Amino acid sequence: MILRHWDPLTELNRMDDAFGGTRRGRVASYSLPVDVLRGEDEMVIRASVPGIAPEDIEVTVDQGVLTIAGSTETGRDGESAEYLLRERTTGRFSRSVRLPAYVDADRAETSYDRGVVTVSLPKSDAARKKRLEIKVSAN
Repeated sequence: MILRHWDPLTELNRMDDAFGGTRRGRVASYSLPVDVLRGEDEMVIRASVPGIAPEDIEVTVDQGVLTIAGSTETGRDGESAEYLLRERTTGRFSRSVRLPAYVDADRAETSYDRGVVTVSLPKSDAARKKRLEIKVSAN
């Protein structure tokens, strides 16, 4: 089953923008869509950030919480232009994911490809599956 994050306030803000709402002058904020995968040896988080340069994206880990944040332009395309339809989200974006105790955030790796930020967090050595040898007694 695939779960999608839906934020009703984001939808209201989009409708407000489309119909010439009153939010002008304020910086809107929105939540990034992410995928979180748990593999045998690592946890992978992918966030869609289309049209945003990698240097405008900040990835941090603080007290077991991974945050991907940044901003996009909020200005209009020309002073005399009036939007007839505006669906692209602009403003500040941020998404935080609480990390499980079994990942080693110090060895995290990030990459950026075609508008997707990927954060790979390997499992700590203590959390990896180990096979224990059974010792047979001589009785």
